[in-house]
Amino acid sequence: MDQTIKEHFNKALGIYTQGNHYDTLLEAKKEYFEITGQANDDDDDFESRMNSFNEWYVLQFISKRGTRTVISDYLMNNPVDDLTAKCLTGVNYSLFEYTGKNWRGLDSLLDMLHDKKILLPKGYVLPSIIEGDLFVGRVLSLNGDTYLMSGLCVIPKDVRSILKKECKRVRKLKNPNEELKFLLKTESFKTKWIRYGHVDATKIFKYE
Repeated sequence: MDQTIKEHFNKALGIYTQGNHYDTLLEAKKEYFEITGQANDDDDDFESRMNSFNEWYVLQFISKRGTRTVISDYLMNNPVDDLTAKCLTGVNYSLFEYTGKNWRGLDSLLDMLHDKKILLPKGYVLPSIIEGDLFVGRVLSLNGDTYLMSGLCVIPKDVRSILKKECKRVRKLKNPNEELKFLLKTESFKTKWIRYGHVDATKIFKYE
C-alpha cells in the first residue's frame, strides 16, 4: 500500500479505537463477528481476519449512534490532501481472483463482483496468494496505481462457479448494500468452512 495512505489509515485506526471511541469499536466488533463468525487467535487466518475487521471498521462501519464512517469523520477533522481523501473514501471492497502475471509481467486480478480486470504496479510484493486463488478483500487506487489492502479472506477454489453465479446476480442489482451483504456473507461461509473442515465447501456456500 502507498505509504501516505497507510499512515493515514493507521492514524485513523489509532484515534478511533480508544478514548471516547472505544464503545464504538466494541459495537463494531460485536456486529462484524456476529455476521462473519468469531475469530480465534489460534486460527491460521486470525491476523488476516483482524486486518479485515480493521478495514471494515474504518472504511465502512457506521455506528447506530452516528451518521458517518470512521474515515469520513477522520477526514473532516484532519488535514488530508484531496487525492488521498478520494483514495481513502473510494476503496473497492469485492471478490477477487488472482489471475497471475500478464504479458508485461504485472500481477493481475479479476474483480469478479464488478467484472473488471485490475493490474498491480510493477515490482508490487504480493501477499501469500498463488494463481487461481479467490479472496474477499479491498483495493485502493492512487495516482494511477492500484494496491491491495492487507485484509484478505481466501475462499476455497471449489466454489468458484457458485461465486461467479452469485456475483452476476448481485451485480445486476446495482445496489452497494446488496454487494456488502454478499461479501460479508461470503466471509461468514469461509469461517463456517474452517470450523467444519470435513464438510464439502459447496454444501456451505449456499446463498439462497
